Amino acid sequence: MYRIYDCLANQHDIVLVIIALLIGLAGIHTAFNMYARACIGRLRQKVAWLFLTGVVTGGSIWATHFIAMLSYDPVVPVGYEPVLTAVSLLIAIAATTAGFAIASVVGPHLLLSRIVGGLVVGLGISAMHFTGMSAIRVPGVISWHMDIVIGAILMGAVFGMISLWLARSAQTERQKLLGKVNLTIAVATMHFSAMGALVITPDPTVPVPTQLISQDYLAIGVAVVAILLIAIGFVTALVDRQLRDHVRNRMRILGDSAIEALVLTQNGRVIDANDSFLKLVDVTRAEILDQNFLAEWLADTPPAFQSGEISYIETNLSWSHSTEIPVEVVRREIPADEISDATVIFGLRDLRERYAAEHHIRFLAEHDSLTTLLNRTTFNDHLSEALAESDETGTPVTVMCIDFDHFKELNDSFGHIAGDHALRELGERLSKLFSDDVVIARVGGDEFVALLHHQTRSDMDGVIARSREVAQQILDCVAIPVFINAEHRAKLSSSIGIAHYPSDGDDAESILFHADLAMYRVKQSGGNDMVFYSPEMDEEYRFKRQLSSNLRKAMDSGQLELYYQPQCDTDGKVINSFEALLRWTDPEMGSIPPGRFIPIAEETGLIVQLGEWVLRTACQEAASWKNPLGIGVNMSAVQLQKHELPELVAEILAETGLDPKRLELEVTETALIHNPARSMKILSDIKKLGVRIAMDDFGTGYSSLATLQNFPVDRIKIDQSFIKKLISNDQAIAIVRAVINLGHDLHLDVIAEGVETDEQVSFLTDHHCSSVQGYKYGHPKPIKDYWHVVNRTETPTKPANRGPGFETV
Repeated sequence: MYRIYDCLANQHDIVLVIIALLIGLAGIHTAFNMYARACIGRLRQKVAWLFLTGVVTGGSIWATHFIAMLSYDPVVPVGYEPVLTAVSLLIAIAATTAGFAIASVVGPHLLLSRIVGGLVVGLGISAMHFTGMSAIRVPGVISWHMDIVIGAILMGAVFGMISLWLARSAQTERQKLLGKVNLTIAVATMHFSAMGALVITPDPTVPVPTQLISQDYLAIGVAVVAILLIAIGFVTALVDRQLRDHVRNRMRILGDSAIEALVLTQNGRVIDANDSFLKLVDVTRAEILDQNFLAEWLADTPPAFQSGEISYIETNLSWSHSTEIPVEVVRREIPADEISDATVIFGLRDLRERYAAEHHIRFLAEHDSLTTLLNRTTFNDHLSEALAESDETGTPVTVMCIDFDHFKELNDSFGHIAGDHALRELGERLSKLFSDDVVIARVGGDEFVALLHHQTRSDMDGVIARSREVAQQILDCVAIPVFINAEHRAKLSSSIGIAHYPSDGDDAESILFHADLAMYRVKQSGGNDMVFYSPEMDEEYRFKRQLSSNLRKAMDSGQLELYYQPQCDTDGKVINSFEALLRWTDPEMGSIPPGRFIPIAEETGLIVQLGEWVLRTACQEAASWKNPLGIGVNMSAVQLQKHELPELVAEILAETGLDPKRLELEVTETALIHNPARSMKILSDIKKLGVRIAMDDFGTGYSSLATLQNFPVDRIKIDQSFIKKLISNDQAIAIVRAVINLGHDLHLDVIAEGVETDEQVSFLTDHHCSSVQGYKYGHPKPIKDYWHVVNRTETPTKPANRGPGFETV
């Protein structure tokens, strides 16, 4: 460090050192301005600016080096070899050009490219320096302190990297300043550190070439080169910047204004308009010239826009024949100069399409896309407003929940396209049915809601009468057949639940909930009617919810068990099979009949898990009997729609080891008709396992004969409602006789359920009914009560099967 200081303090002319640094700084200042331009230019422009950057940077560094050399006093005469001196200049230009080019590369590795670029510049400075030093010729021996040389090279490289890293793309004054300062430090520290490593030992015997550049000529040459390079770079950058500023200002003014239509005014009067504006308002240029544009065309604009305080507004463009066009307007001012007065440019864009699109988007957001009625969200907003108004005025509000009966059957029969068509037509009918006092919305599927505004503070009787009238109009409207195709018309009905605010609820949620409860009461009663909400519906709902919750717990806590009811020959002497019947005893509610909890299980989806438990438990029990009697298990409609049911049956049979011929699954006609094709496939797959299929409650559903023809049924079960009337009702006698004969003709087993009296047994025996089931032959009991039957060793002469486990017997 002392050698460097001593060299700088005692062997250099400080004035020339300062001049060298100033020249270097001036060149680097100009170079970074050019580098900033190169970083934002296109490829051809970028190459040119990078070349200029390299020339100015390399030339100024070279000039700094040799001016600093001129300030150095080596004690002996000094000359410079021309070729190496010129080569050092080329090295400086090439290295700085390459370094700046690498640093300007954009991409995912910006930091790496800038550091590498700075390294190339720093090493280039060192290469230029030592090439230039190798051009020195003196009558003596030149040697170096290599530790200082290495340190000088490292300082040049480090500050070179820091320079281009901090400069980034040199788009701000701070970035440029950091780049300039650090690159100047790189040049200065490298040069003067390296000069401190130089040792010249005079030796008169060393020959000195005659063709050398003297220091005087070198001084002149370096000064000329430095001034020319810096001047060229500075002037080029200055002119470019002025041109760019001018073009940028012009383009900014025109670009900001040129939205779609342009109108130019001076002193408030129109001096020109482009073709887009003339086409927009359908006038000629002559008609608009010299008009007061703000007063006659933009009269609705606020004073702040007219005075220029704000430059953007959305307003209406209007003129004498009362036509209005919604537009957005941008105002820009071009200051006056020696050639023209101050000009105000108005750029306008037609907003009609945008407003139409926004209106359409709003419509889609607020309405159901299929029926164009209001959707759930918008209806809830209307309901909230209606309730708030009701609180202020005391006028009641009525809410109706509407659901179409048997709409699923329409979809299943004719497809979802037909279902959508029906919803669309019904939505159109309902929208035309009422005036503004009734708001109707579709909230999902085939569920609709209606909001009825009562006009005055009517008494409750008047509110109910008006609500009943509206509901009846809806019922009548829905009842009109819907066109499906040339051959079919769909006749639908609806279930309507009605609730009033504030008598039936104190907020929107409770009113909707209570109307929904009333609607479900209608559906449970067969539909095609209206029901007003009553408080006991809440109690029933809470009971069902509690029952559902308890049922979930019962499945996990062992509260469920199976009872078994025997199925016998008509003479009652041989038990052929048992039917598994589900029973539930709740710790709090006591014994709950299947007719109470099975529908809830179907509504909540628990029936699938429950049915699997019944099937597995019944099969396990039957497999343990010594007497291979048949076992019957009921299948619900929900289970019968599960594609995996055949695999489940096969899995349980394999798991329990039960002979498939002993298992009989019992299904109802109603369960089959929900989706006949799917039911047919599932039952056929089960039938292939060797399992028997029984038709339960035969005669109580619809399409019974078609069901027997189309489905793989092994046995018919006559519903107990016919057996109970067997002696006293001629129609029941005729039906039972016909079913027995039908079974014989189709080679199907027939079993009568609900047999309780000797007269019923006598009739069934006389007509050759093959099997019976009922209290006459045995009540449903735990299997332990029939232990003596299921574990006797003799096998019945006529083994048979029986079915499903969700009976209410």
